[in-house]
Amino acid sequence: MRIYLLRHAQSEGNKRGLFQGSLDFPLSEEGKLQAQRAGEFLKRFEFDLVVSSPQKRALQTARIVADILGLKLKVDERLREISYGVLEGKSHHEVENWSEYQKWLENPVKNPLQGVDPMDKLQERVESFLNEIPQWGKSVLAVTHGGIVRAIICTVGNLGMENLWRFSVSNVSLSLVELKRLNPPRGKIKFVNLPTAEV
Repeated sequence: MRIYLLRHAQSEGNKRGLFQGSLDFPLSEEGKLQAQRAGEFLKRFEFDLVVSSPQKRALQTARIVADILGLKLKVDERLREISYGVLEGKSHHEVENWSEYQKWLENPVKNPLQGVDPMDKLQERVESFLNEIPQWGKSVLAVTHGGIVRAIICTVGNLGMENLWRFSVSNVSLSLVELKRLNPPRGKIKFVNLPTAEV
């Protein structure tokens, strides 16, 4: 089973350099163009279904992509972004020198930040999502968020949530994991952070 992970296109929050998490920003104008380019790029793959986070930035991206691909779209709450607690609404520049923030980036399991989704609950959420995928087809495109893409990769690759922030996931980048078994869902990481909307 192949799960393609597409991070949403540029949102108004991304444009302003903000931590978004549970905040619900729509796509920027540039983001809408990125989503269209991503949809064209994704024509080279075969998918059984597009499934999306309900948050505006992901759902707008998914609708544009699903329309281009002529596929059905399913919305799944489990693909919502991590809640970033005290970071939400702040810019990356504002917090880059916080020692608590730097410790959290190093190991979010050992050094939790106030109000951020606990890593064990995050793992439970993505495992629940992954275990259900075989009911939907052999090749699924999930349109979601940077934190969730990383969490799925860490789960499938059995890397541990302490490594959540060890790799980059850009707007409209594509990652691919292959599920080999379920309960717990484990498999192979095929690629991460492939650009889909280069001009």
